[in-house]
Amino acid sequence: MMLLIYNLVLLMLLPIMVTRIAIKGFKDSDYLYNLSNRFGLYKESSKRNLVWFHAVSLGEVIGSEQLLRKFIENNEIILTVSTPTGLRHAKKLYGNKIIIVYAPWDFFVFVTFFFKKFNPICLILFETEIWPSMIAIASKRKIPIILSNARLSESSLRKYLLLKLFAKNVLNKISIVLAQSKRHVERFIQIGVSKDNIKQVGSIKFDAIFKKATSSIKINNDSKYLLAASTHKGEEEIVIDSYCKLLEDFQNLKMILVPRHPERASSVIEIFKKRKLSAKIISHLNIDTENADAFILNATGMLNILYDHAEIAFIGGSLFKRYGGHNLIEPANNKCAIIVGPYMKNFEDIVNIFNDKNACIQLNSYKELSSAFKELLNNNEYRINMVDNASDVVAKNRGSTEIQYKYIQDFVKHEINNSNNKTF
Repeated sequence: MMLLIYNLVLLMLLPIMVTRIAIKGFKDSDYLYNLSNRFGLYKESSKRNLVWFHAVSLGEVIGSEQLLRKFIENNEIILTVSTPTGLRHAKKLYGNKIIIVYAPWDFFVFVTFFFKKFNPICLILFETEIWPSMIAIASKRKIPIILSNARLSESSLRKYLLLKLFAKNVLNKISIVLAQSKRHVERFIQIGVSKDNIKQVGSIKFDAIFKKATSSIKINNDSKYLLAASTHKGEEEIVIDSYCKLLEDFQNLKMILVPRHPERASSVIEIFKKRKLSAKIISHLNIDTENADAFILNATGMLNILYDHAEIAFIGGSLFKRYGGHNLIEPANNKCAIIVGPYMKNFEDIVNIFNDKNACIQLNSYKELSSAFKELLNNNEYRINMVDNASDVVAKNRGSTEIQYKYIQDFVKHEINNSNNKTF
């Protein structure tokens, strides 16, 4: 009954969902690309024994890369995403090696169309992607459902507890939950996951492999630059005001700012103009920092290079509760000192490990940002120790990809054997 009510609500919300996509399409036309996918309609050719991997947005696409690459070696893959940035980055990573499409909205009919089109033998949901219709249909078709690299924030736990019977019914259809930490194991058990169906396996994100920089950034010998990465609306004003304060003591200091959504670059440059700072929008990293005070990157996939060159980076999405933070492992791997805001629910366990090892600065308030930058700029020993601690954290927490791959591959092999034994 609850699943029926859920689908009726989705049906009523459908006009709003379509309107929202259309509005977003004005800023990023890729929101309208293959809009039919959202309704479960696809022109792509299907393949036999497809493993369905669902990673909603850019962060999940990046985080799941090493696990997905292991499956590509021996399996046919279909990867679904929900955002244009996720779609573009996935195509950049995998090209034509796998099928990459938008996921259908979680309305029963649309998801059914997807299953009939691609007939996957296994469903892998990455991190927090608990979609009731998707899970119900996969369960009815008797295919294994895996929640990989699973996490459940405190705020999400409270929401699920309000509908505990419904949540328990959905989650008990999942074959195995591969949870990042003991804390997440306990939360999943609270909302009804059987202890027998959950394993503590660590986080895949520590296993990410980051290519060394190949592009150059021309920086005057007397200049340093601060990096503000993956910032969201409302954060840029705070970051830029902090930068203005720092210029009083560090006249040659430059800033490179990378909005989480590149299409927002034009609105970000207006903030610099209001502060009487010269800024340029760039789409590549062969830049000369003598040409402006600040640079706004309107492209994705270049943060690794920027972290490799920067001494200090603020990681956005962490100053306001609604965003939940972004990946701090990538800058740590590139020996870049890290500052994050108070809201890191998407990386709760990871940031706790970093804090315990003095491997980052986590602000209590946005008002502390400029002083945190200043402390790292003035104290080389403090900054170097933090960088070394962060590198050590990453090195000691690797290995989850192989563990999760082995668990999931057992399910996949079993389904392939069953499929080969069927008469079509």
